[in-house]
Amino acid sequence: MQEQQRILWAVSSVGKGHIMRDMAIVKQLRRLADVQVDWLVPDPGRDFMEARGYRVLEPSADLLGSGRVYGQVLADCVDEFNLISYVLADTQLHKHDFLVSARAWEHTSYHGIVGDEAFWLLTGFAAHWAAKPAPFIFLTDFIGTKAMRPRLRDRWVAWYKNFQFTMSHRGTDRYLYIGSVEEIPDERLGVGLPSRSAWAERHCEFVRPIADIDRAVSPDRPSLRQHLGLPQEDYVFLATVGPQGDFRRRMAVIEAVFEILRSEFEAHFILLCPEPGEHPWIQYARYLEGLPRYFAAADFVITESGYGKIVELSAVGTPFVAYPLPYHFEQEYVMRHRLDTYGTGQLVTLRDHTPQEIAAQVRRGLGTQAAPIDVDKGEEVARIILETL
Repeated sequence: MQEQQRILWAVSSVGKGHIMRDMAIVKQLRRLADVQVDWLVPDPGRDFMEARGYRVLEPSADLLGSGRVYGQVLADCVDEFNLISYVLADTQLHKHDFLVSARAWEHTSYHGIVGDEAFWLLTGFAAHWAAKPAPFIFLTDFIGTKAMRPRLRDRWVAWYKNFQFTMSHRGTDRYLYIGSVEEIPDERLGVGLPSRSAWAERHCEFVRPIADIDRAVSPDRPSLRQHLGLPQEDYVFLATVGPQGDFRRRMAVIEAVFEILRSEFEAHFILLCPEPGEHPWIQYARYLEGLPRYFAAADFVITESGYGKIVELSAVGTPFVAYPLPYHFEQEYVMRHRLDTYGTGQLVTLRDHTPQEIAAQVRRGLGTQAAPIDVDKGEEVARIILETL
């Protein structure tokens, strides 16, 4: 009988996007082999995974970085989500979180370690803070950081962190980039440093975007809407607002867009957001199980430009506009380049577009159909992990 493979899996929990794709990969791993996965998940993702029956290790509660710091740094932000502040705060905790994580393998043997943007492990193994107990596979969907404002401090920090980043591959056995090299901006990481795409081509293996959806989400939209309890004849507009910073301000913008659309269309409106609003004609929800099905059933989607939702929308072909958190390097700079490569969706910044202008973009996009991108359900990465073990 083949020996059970035991994997330690660490995931950044700045949002659910990383967690959802990791769950998809693990689902494929369990289909292909006998594996046990132990999880290191910082808050706030820890509760989400424990509630779904995943084996989350006790040291997770002592991890101070990732999602916890992300939330703290962005809690008071209104007009600017400065990721340089987050990068500084998070990297200062890398050694603490690495040593906390090391408790997981002190008395347990693992065949492999996987880190989905678990930069504290990437840094620790590259710096040799402790001996690597098993092959380490790192997953990411962006390369380096970037100062989005012309401040000398931010530009210096971005250059220094990118300089450190260029040596990060030394801590991995496999460095997987989820996506293609074409979607990485061909821009230097800094003076005297390589371009983002050139560095990735040299050190990364490229795998297809991951989304746990069937190529045919449903045989047809009417049956899908019937299954989800959505109206058949009306338009369905869906929007998402994340919990970062002053989310009520972003909710108000989306509600204003919905007000305009309501005056023009017979429609059903869904707003996925941290707390319910005051409009009885909007269906508010904190979480929708099987969100890609709702995306496929909708006529148009307005979403924050997080990686997971963008991939799911691009895979089902529903027209959408994506708005980044203001000056958020990954959501604004990287995602604009990614959408241009995919040929799906449009990116709009809330600071530059009024509700009337966003509603006009929705109006223009209704009925359009982008060619769905090719996605993988997690099997490609699962096979690479098993091959490495």
